[in-house]
Amino acid sequence: MKPISRIYLDTNIFITLIEKSDVTQRLLVDLLTKQPLGERPLFATSELTLSELLVKPYRQKDEMLMMQYDSLILSNEWLDVRSVDRGVLYYASVLRAQHNHLKLPDAIHLSSAIGQGCSHLLTNDLGIKDQYIVDHERHGVHGGPVSVSVIRPDEFTLTSLIESLPA
Repeated sequence: MKPISRIYLDTNIFITLIEKSDVTQRLLVDLLTKQPLGERPLFATSELTLSELLVKPYRQKDEMLMMQYDSLILSNEWLDVRSVDRGVLYYASVLRAQHNHLKLPDAIHLSSAIGQGCSHLLTNDLGIKDQYIVDHERHGVHGGPVSVSVIRPDEFTLTSLIESLPA
């Protein structure tokens, strides 16, 4: 695994964190609470995550879950939440042009991760694979190459991440 500078958290990571009660959920809690304070947040996501998270609670009219997600997806000392802007959408288009299998929300998450300086994207979505490199020239402006590697929230990976962080 390449060195970690910052980790982008996909929507399914927050679902596991809030709605599950298993080994993965406990390891995610350990990982997120181990971040060194006083530095820029180690973890990042976009406001697209909030939109995806709220679908189920709206469908089920679950006000409590809506409030949990709404209060969780805010920038703070451990999480940097950014809006989806035009630059993110341009890179998402490039990613979809280069990778036919990518769905638009996944491309937006990957583009957001790249835009926030993340070296890795933590996801359980098997439609997002391996590593993505964006290297594109538009109107003479070179925008790359930049990359993000995909990591899975399995027990081995999460334990390795936790152990790699300073105590």
